[in-house]
Amino acid sequence: MIPEGHYIDVSDNFRFHYYDEGEGETVLFLHGSGTGVSGHTNFKRNFVALRDAGFRVILPDLPGFGFSSKPDNVEYSMDYFNGKLIEFADALELNQFSLIGNSLGGALSLGLSLNKPERINKLILMGSGGIEDMETYNSMPGIQKLLSDFLGGEMNQEKIEGLLKLFPYDSSIITDEMIEDRMQILPLMNPQVLASMKIPNLEDDLGKITHPMLVFWGMDDKFCPVSGASKIGQKCHDAQIILFSRCGHWVMIEREEIFNQTCINFLNR
Repeated sequence: MIPEGHYIDVSDNFRFHYYDEGEGETVLFLHGSGTGVSGHTNFKRNFVALRDAGFRVILPDLPGFGFSSKPDNVEYSMDYFNGKLIEFADALELNQFSLIGNSLGGALSLGLSLNKPERINKLILMGSGGIEDMETYNSMPGIQKLLSDFLGGEMNQEKIEGLLKLFPYDSSIITDEMIEDRMQILPLMNPQVLASMKIPNLEDDLGKITHPMLVFWGMDDKFCPVSGASKIGQKCHDAQIILFSRCGHWVMIEREEIFNQTCINFLNR
């Protein structure tokens, strides 16, 4: 079962659920979207490694996900997500922090680096969203299945298992534990999140980002096209790009050891 961490309240009766472990420079992990997702399901293989390497690691469940609040009267736009995340950082008195973002979390990390550059130290992205038009994302097989399953009727374990198999290159890495974690969160989800989510294409603004950036991408990503890695490499000022063959959308899981060590080295430089 997914362990519960801490809770903290911000404006509009919104309550964040989060994990906060370790001491040192702060690293904020931002998970992706999808059915049954949370900070823990995305990063439980990674945050302990960074904590043990001397960082303070914080994993919030994003608005609308995990054990955090899920208001059904808001539009889940980048401004909404990141407005709440800044309130969260303020509530924890986090003046500066580095970001590790996957998929939706990558898009939000880019948005925060553009709108609150003084708060961000370094960026680590993997399979990031926010770099293509929605038409491009909606044509990806993983996104198509996610939307058709979740918005096309009641979700169940069979749909969860089918969806999870699209995230990695090798679907044999999907364990019963991964499925059980997702099924635990699934009843808490609100269809409003995916139905109203609006994330802009930030491609034209990438050149404004000056933070040091480390980018991971699986060449077989079925959710966010690998062309995003080239756009970041061409337009950002200080970006390292690492591509993995025979790897899908979950670099942090599929290449766990090298992901963790490379992140630690990058954050320590």
